[in-house]
Amino acid sequence: MNLTPFFLLLALYCASAIADDEGQWQHGVSIFDEFKYGADFEHFDYANPDAPKGGTLVLSTPLDFTSFTPFLPAGVPAMGVLNPGMLYDALFVRANDEAYSIYGNLAKRVKFTEDLSEVMVELHADAYWHDGEPITAEDVKFTFDHVLNHSTAGIRAALSIIESVETFGEREVLFRFRRIGELSKNSFSSPGMYVSILPEHYWRSRDLSKTTLEPPLGSGPYRISDFEQGQFLQYERVPDYWGRDLPVHRGRHNFEYIRYELYRDATIAREALRKGLVDYRVESDPHLWRTGYNVPVREKGWLVMRQNNSKVSSGFQSALIFNTRREKFTDVRVREALSSVFDFEFTNRAIYAGFYTRADSYFSGTELAARGLPSEAELALLAPFREQLPERVFTQQFVLPKGEENREDLLRARELLADAGWKIRDGILVDAAGRPFEIEFLTLSANDKRTLLPYMDQLRRLGITSNIRFVEAAQYVSRLREFNYDALLRSMPYGFPPGVIMRAYLSSTTANAPGGANLAGISSPVVDALISEVLGARGSRELIAAGRALDRTLLWGYYLIPIIGRPEPRVVHWDKFGQPGIEAEYITDFPHSWWWDEKRATWISLKN
Repeated sequence: MNLTPFFLLLALYCASAIADDEGQWQHGVSIFDEFKYGADFEHFDYANPDAPKGGTLVLSTPLDFTSFTPFLPAGVPAMGVLNPGMLYDALFVRANDEAYSIYGNLAKRVKFTEDLSEVMVELHADAYWHDGEPITAEDVKFTFDHVLNHSTAGIRAALSIIESVETFGEREVLFRFRRIGELSKNSFSSPGMYVSILPEHYWRSRDLSKTTLEPPLGSGPYRISDFEQGQFLQYERVPDYWGRDLPVHRGRHNFEYIRYELYRDATIAREALRKGLVDYRVESDPHLWRTGYNVPVREKGWLVMRQNNSKVSSGFQSALIFNTRREKFTDVRVREALSSVFDFEFTNRAIYAGFYTRADSYFSGTELAARGLPSEAELALLAPFREQLPERVFTQQFVLPKGEENREDLLRARELLADAGWKIRDGILVDAAGRPFEIEFLTLSANDKRTLLPYMDQLRRLGITSNIRFVEAAQYVSRLREFNYDALLRSMPYGFPPGVIMRAYLSSTTANAPGGANLAGISSPVVDALISEVLGARGSRELIAAGRALDRTLLWGYYLIPIIGRPEPRVVHWDKFGQPGIEAEYITDFPHSWWWDEKRATWISLKN
């Protein structure tokens, strides 16, 4: 008699039983154990459980996708392929009306060990893929193993805290965490919410390392129904979606079709919206927000302009990032000098008509933004690194230079450059070997010129020659992957509360990883340690102290020039939709909780 299967089952049972003795099962994950919704809630307050299904929502996108393969380091992924809540499900879903909690999706329940080094997730028994196959623990393990080993450097860094993923039967998955600093439930929240679970049985016979335009098998509320590369991508609602009656989905995913139309040029995309070819658009251009939609249909109320909620955003909508891997940017005095002459006040007034408020922190608009001098709690975190930090981190408040003091800022910049070994010769800034200081700004958007040109004038006063290099999307991605750039005007979003994605943007583990999100090349053991403190915070006071200490360290490093924080999105849309009576406080739940209003849509079509 072969006893191996028996002992294997016994071992699995015992392991599961041991795990069951620790911790307490919960219906979600709250970073500080404060849930808004109890275990028996029926739906989110901002969703209408009686919302009708139907209609086609048309959106525009500037991205020409090259692949449907998820988590692929190469190529441009199709819109919605990796967004949890579209094609694939994740383990959990964010509650958009609270900051610190996520709720079970594929996960039926979850529990942590007391030291938070392990978390057990039990899956819903009735969860299935679009082909009818059940979603199992093996799918979860397969996904995380693949992501941890073969995805982009940024994603791998974000999930580096996960040591291993183990399965117990068909429905239970155990995550073990590395002790990178202190652990908290925040360590699991981001991967639990953002990692789309993939079907192991589908990808077993396919190559996850290659691009493909074969629509993949999913599990979410939508599936790909039609597409033409370079033209459009269309999703259709899955009527028998397994999770349609879960509290986190009831009243959501109401559009019958969601269609992305490709418009590479923003001007053409705006015209398509005004003509009714596109239903909804986020408008980031302040001049066009003020004047570009003064058309008769808006006066009649058919075209709506509104501001969405986005209180769970931190980071930057716009920052000028220096590539510190390049020798000319390695000296912090050089980076400070370059930062000193950026005149935000002039740019905002003359170019953007006062539309923006400047970002003064890596966590602008949140409690984590550094204020005044360090508190006692911050000093306790910073003190062990005193020899690695400039003294002014402890003694001075960080203040960005002001445009009104431009002459003083320019003189200060010249002194800093001289101290760093750069001298003016015949009006040109050169190093000891006579090599001129030159900066190339890499971009794929002509709109960047409006921000860069005034700054380039200031650089010219320092003797620095600069130019703007426009490239198409594929070349842009390739050059970023190879770190082939001097400076970039980029966004840097990492959410609030900040999750493990911070490691992708700021950690030394991604400083030289091709394809990573650490575009500045930040490589600092102090930053690494403080990121761990942020992610390991067990309470709001600890989170605030760690966030502010990290903010100070980054600001005094002058890795980038903060320009615009993460404002609430301004959108323009046709009045074709129904919306719940309550709007989610932290994130406007578009398109998930909106629905097609057939009467309004028909009226507008007839009149327009």
